[in-house]
Amino acid sequence: MVMTMEQRTNERRWEVVILAGGMGSRLAPITDDLPKPLVPVCGTPVLTRLTDCLKRNGWKDALLTVCALPEAFDLYRDPNIELETVKGSVPLGSAGSVRAVRDRLADTILVISGDTVTDFDLRRAYERHKKERRLATILLTHAEAPGEFGVVTLDGSRIVGFSEKPSWRDTASDLVSTGIYLLDRSLLDEVPEGIKFDFGRDLFPRLLKRGIEVFGEVLPGHWWDVGTPESYYRCCMALSDGQTVTGQECAISLDATVRASVLHDRVSVGSGSRVEGSILCSGVRVGEGCTVPPGCVIGENTVLEDGASLKAGVRLKGGLLVGKNASVGERYVFGALDRRWFGDEQIQGDRAELDSSFCLRLGRALKTPGRELKLGVLHGPSAGSRLYAELLSRGAQDAGAKVWELGDGFPAVISFAVRQYELDLAVFVDLRESVGRVRFWFCDRSGLPLTREAQRDIESRLRGEQYDRCITPQPAVFPDGEDRVLRRYCVWLQEQVGSLSGVKFSVTRRDDAGEFLFSNAKELGADVSYGESEDNFTVSPDGRRACAYTRSGKPLTYWHLVALAAAESDERKVYLPARLPKTVEDYLRNMGKELRLYADGRDEVRTHMEEQPSNSPYVNDGVLLCLTVAKRLQERKVSLDEALSALPAFFVCRRELPVVPATEAADRRASRIAALTQKDTFPARVFWPTGCVTVFPNAAGGYTLLAEASGWETAEELCAETEKLL
Repeated sequence: MVMTMEQRTNERRWEVVILAGGMGSRLAPITDDLPKPLVPVCGTPVLTRLTDCLKRNGWKDALLTVCALPEAFDLYRDPNIELETVKGSVPLGSAGSVRAVRDRLADTILVISGDTVTDFDLRRAYERHKKERRLATILLTHAEAPGEFGVVTLDGSRIVGFSEKPSWRDTASDLVSTGIYLLDRSLLDEVPEGIKFDFGRDLFPRLLKRGIEVFGEVLPGHWWDVGTPESYYRCCMALSDGQTVTGQECAISLDATVRASVLHDRVSVGSGSRVEGSILCSGVRVGEGCTVPPGCVIGENTVLEDGASLKAGVRLKGGLLVGKNASVGERYVFGALDRRWFGDEQIQGDRAELDSSFCLRLGRALKTPGRELKLGVLHGPSAGSRLYAELLSRGAQDAGAKVWELGDGFPAVISFAVRQYELDLAVFVDLRESVGRVRFWFCDRSGLPLTREAQRDIESRLRGEQYDRCITPQPAVFPDGEDRVLRRYCVWLQEQVGSLSGVKFSVTRRDDAGEFLFSNAKELGADVSYGESEDNFTVSPDGRRACAYTRSGKPLTYWHLVALAAAESDERKVYLPARLPKTVEDYLRNMGKELRLYADGRDEVRTHMEEQPSNSPYVNDGVLLCLTVAKRLQERKVSLDEALSALPAFFVCRRELPVVPATEAADRRASRIAALTQKDTFPARVFWPTGCVTVFPNAAGGYTLLAEASGWETAEELCAETEKLL
């Protein structure tokens, strides 16, 4: 039917869009059969709490965009406002799903995430946004645990930086986006149609880059996101004052102990059992004499037989039968599939956990659905490493990737390989069979470790098993002869450095990386030996870092060597990691260098490095770093002792602050860091009279302190004092 002009004019224009299309994989197993907006919080679905807030703010209706488990919304009847459900078959991301309903929206819209629980004064913020004729306003709050949200940087009321959750380590702020946006409908023209596109990761950074003002509004009141079991648990405990929450038809024996836990409908706990600080989904049965310690999440209809005992933090799939003597391994534990696999730069773990099936799944997850991938795979010298690399390659091929099988080597070679073979991604696989440990190193086309955005995307595909399926995989490429990666690597090292005739130094280790340093130095004419005589260089086993000792026995750390290599470079612009010690940063700037610092997230510097190779590849290549420093010293005709004396004196002490468990008091360190540093951009530094301490969050939670001082003991003291303040 064709609408008349009058009908188009009278058609309803929606002011509110509720986003409910996410898979909810981070909240699994709670969301295995239940979408996030319908998860109960103290007996009331999240969506119902949200619409109650909208009703109190004067709205009578809203569009609800859904994708995952759409049939679950068919039976939902909202008691507060009128909801019209718009179902999508393909995930389009937060901005993409709103773009899809653009023609049905009012000129000014409120977009709110469906996993939000809040009592904000939304109407007041909405009217201010309209009155000041803003195009975009993000509602903000101070979060106790900012790592799961978009962290922003404000200049007055204007947002000048936005770091969505996958790359939050690029800031040290506790000011986060609530996922509630006030937008002019015209901004949706910036969103590509029909593809996955997010507000935080894509649209807002694009607007800032184009000079379009994005405002931030910090609202008083309470706000909770329920996107993970930890945040869901914190929300329930906040609303129940720390008391156990029980759903309908629950049965708890009189002599059972249930403390500070969340029990959904039809949960039973038998005589003598103890449940503490955990989440039990609908239909869970806990037998007699069972133990469920803090941090556990048990999926729907799972049964713990009499005497069963779980480990703290275990997440069980739904529908399991766990006996008294059951071994709760990966086939039982959902957490092994749901956890954050990446550390800061790599995936590592026990062989029993990272087994052959994991290698296949990881290979498939490396490829983004619908996009091409050129993947290089290297491995360690053991037979197990070779097998794991072959399995990972097969998984990637099954998903449609083009694979270069590059043979054995050491991790630093992948940074070289992506450039030489023009790859999108390279992986190094190493299995140490003697200790049963597996490691995977990754490098993208910029020659750097993966961004946090890329890591999170891979983890999401691992959790949801969202892979492309290729009926006829492309055959792998096996470079040989002069085209072998290690042969090319040797030639490249020699081209980068040039003659070392007249240079004399020694090499400490005789592992793969040490052998490469020795053989290439010798090929270039250096007088090189093994041992600890003369100026001595040491390359880390993975080949990515290096250090040195002078003839008089004085140490040069990795950062000393980087400072020497960068200072003597002919290039005025130098590309270095943003975690550069401040002493080195100041020294290089005083030497007239223009520093281009890249962070862990995707930024303009990394994008530039994808298109044009870095002029400081030694940052992630210890062999090249040693050869470069040796060459620079030869050109200046100085020894390591003399070079060290020209550098500012500094020592770096590193200390790790662990994750605060979800069952304990909230982690308020982010707000303390922001207060100490008086700024919310990375790097966050606490200055002391005797030095400074750089503070940054880690990928898997917790924080790292890097103290710089003129002496080692002073650096240690600074670390200890800063830790007390946090």
